[in-house]
Amino acid sequence: MSSNPSASGKDFFTIEPRRSALIVIDMQNAFVAEGAVFETPGARAMIPRLEHLINFARTSGIPIVWTQSDHRPPYGGLMLRKFPPIAQGHILWQGEPSYEMYPQMLQPREGKLESKIVKHKFDAFFETDLDAILRYHQVDTVIITGTASNACRESTARSAFMRDYKVVFPSDLNATFDEAMHQATLRNIDLLFGRVVSSDELVAEMEATLEASSRS
Repeated sequence: MSSNPSASGKDFFTIEPRRSALIVIDMQNAFVAEGAVFETPGARAMIPRLEHLINFARTSGIPIVWTQSDHRPPYGGLMLRKFPPIAQGHILWQGEPSYEMYPQMLQPREGKLESKIVKHKFDAFFETDLDAILRYHQVDTVIITGTASNACRESTARSAFMRDYKVVFPSDLNATFDEAMHQATLRNIDLLFGRVVSSDELVAEMEATLEASSRS
């Protein structure tokens, strides 16, 4: 028996753009802005690549779901104790600057193919409309991007897999404050929950699929 008995890459699944949705998680000031409490410099560095994928999704008719974390009471629950700055500095509270989307990047648009959800825990499916939105668009594949890799992204990827969504986890469109944690998350996702690809590989595969379907 193979030392790694799990399917990986295209042996697990191919990415069908017409059944995919892009999820952009928590690109908020609290994580992305310079000097923020939970600053993740890698999140700023990846913005050009993320914007390229967002534009590809928009021109290809791929639904986009944007999330924002809101941890104000009573929604924050144990978050308020585990991370004291959230309670003490009103970090990631609706109405505060830290809650707002990072302004120096593409912003959500109004329209039937773009949605915004507010989440209160790491998992973007937990007590939100995310699953309903994906089902409405007949999505079976989720492309998970944003920050931080080892918290909200991995939690959402696990939750998606439990709901039988195919999980695509672009390695250079996820970031966290610690590179070792980022790499560990990538290994874990690729082994157990989905496919890890670069953003270039992702777009190339989707472009090829769209081109092939246009010729058929």
